[in-house]
Parts: sequence; C-alpha cells; structure tokens
Amino acid sequence: TIVIPIVIYILDDFDGQLSSQRSEAEIEQIFERVNNIWTQADVELDLLRVERATVSRELLLGFNNREFGRFFTAVNQGQVTLPEFAPIVGFYVQTLGGPNGIAPSLSNTFFVMDTPSVLDERVTSHEIGHILGLHHVLDDAERLMFSGTNGMNLTDEEATVARYAALGLLRGLR
Repeated sequence: TIVIPIVIYILDDFDGQLSSQRSEAEIEQIFERVNNIWTQADVELDLLRVERATVSRELLLGFNNREFGRFFTAVNQGQVTLPEFAPIVGFYVQTLGGPNGIAPSLSNTFFVMDTPSVLDERVTSHEIGHILGLHHVLDDAERLMFSGTNGMNLTDEEATVARYAALGLLRGLR
C-alpha cells in the first residue's frame, strides 16, 4: 500500500458568515470512506491533521470567481497561517460558487464545498484523483472521474496512474 500524508484545513472567515460548517470529526469520517474508495488503487491517505484556519472574507469570496492564486499568494506571504503541509493539502469551504470541488492546476491542493451535490467522500476522492494524475472520463457514470455523479470505480489503468503519481509525490518529483 502506498501511504500519502494529507493535511486538511477547514476555512473560516473572521466574522463567521462565510465559515465552513464542517467539523473536524466529520472530516475524519469522510476520510475513512475516502480510503475505502482508494483501496482500489492500493493507496491510503494518512490524515495527519484536521484543523480550522481563518482567512479574510475577500479570499473566501474569491473562490466563487476561481481566484485561487490570491489565496496561494496570501499563504506564501504569511498572511494566512497554515501550520503544517503535506504532499496533499485539502481545504473545506462553505462555497465555491459552482462545482462541488476543484483541484487547481499545478498544485497538490484541492477544495471541497460544504454542500456538494454528490457524496462527500466521492467529491473528495475525485479531486484527489486529479492530484494523482487522473482526468475526467466522459463515458461511464460509475467511474470516479466522471463529473457530477456518485460513481466511485477506478479502472486498472487509473489505479496504475494514481499509484505512479503517488510515488512521485512522495519522492518530491511532483
């Protein structure tokens, strides 16, 4: 089994109006189910930390317009305090203004909204799939990488790609 460390932050704003309604216990339960999905690829996500982090209202509102760059800049400049990083970092937010989740290109991060239209573990696993090199599929709603469904299946080829990418993450090659 390939074990990938992961850190999760539940994002809040300073006045609480745009804060995620998720709890640490809920995230831990989601990841038990996420790991059930990823057993198909013999990959396990090792949840190192689940913690709340406070960010500005402007950064949270920016997610609705796909302004993830501003968030990453704020993190890099120390304007947002995230005490620990891992090969994969996930963020749970109140809203994303559209999709259930997103894994911004060229990052090892993902975002999932509070009320997705599919199962929590499915949207989380789908976004992790993007980080592990998987792309959307268009022909089978039972597959994990088909958008907007509760499909959770991986093909043997997808499992191989995900394992290869996971090893790359662990070796610092991605």
